[in-house]
Amino acid sequence: MLSPAQTAAAAVLGGLLALDGTSVAQVMVSRPFVAAALGGVVVGHPAQGMAIGIVLEALHLAVLPVGASRYPEGGPAAVAAGAVYAAAQAPPAAASATLLIAVLCALALEWIGGRSVIALRQANARFAGAPPEGLTPGALARRHGTPIALDFARGAVLALLGVIGVGALLSAADLSGFPPVAPGTVVRLAAVAGIASALRLFGRANYPFFLAGGAAGALVAWLR
Repeated sequence: MLSPAQTAAAAVLGGLLALDGTSVAQVMVSRPFVAAALGGVVVGHPAQGMAIGIVLEALHLAVLPVGASRYPEGGPAAVAAGAVYAAAQAPPAAASATLLIAVLCALALEWIGGRSVIALRQANARFAGAPPEGLTPGALARRHGTPIALDFARGAVLALLGVIGVGALLSAADLSGFPPVAPGTVVRLAAVAGIASALRLFGRANYPFFLAGGAAGALVAWLR
């Protein structure tokens, strides 16, 4: 599946995208679509990473990492799934089954990532504690830097476990019995389901605008 260098690159990328979630930057590169595409770039197949990224992003639309909310973490999981799925280069008959397995594994890893975020927040609260008297600038910098370093390590470990685990599962799975469904069909169905699950974010008053936008997008896609 992935070479040792690619595995290490995916782990580092997972750590960096974990930081983007809340700790540093928050420039949205940790969204599943971008993260999975970057995972595909690691193995030289960005288009395959984008394919699984569309599915994961559609299922992640209703997740808003704001404040102290609890949410599944998409970045490291999408990196692992995008890299493994892109590296698998499954034949057409098994492509949809490979995609579905990678998506299910990514969703499980997202849940684990969300739980690890909660655990890290609790550890950060204990680590920060009440500031001692005479706190030096260096000690203050360590109180900021240590949680950031731990968040990077957490994301890197998640991505590494995902690459190893999903890769091993796809290598061991017998996909010969799955019906040959085009991956594009899976992507479209997942996108529809994800968008439907996110409707509550818009509010009933904005449903007409949402439907108008969807109709315009469908018309553009049909004209092309």
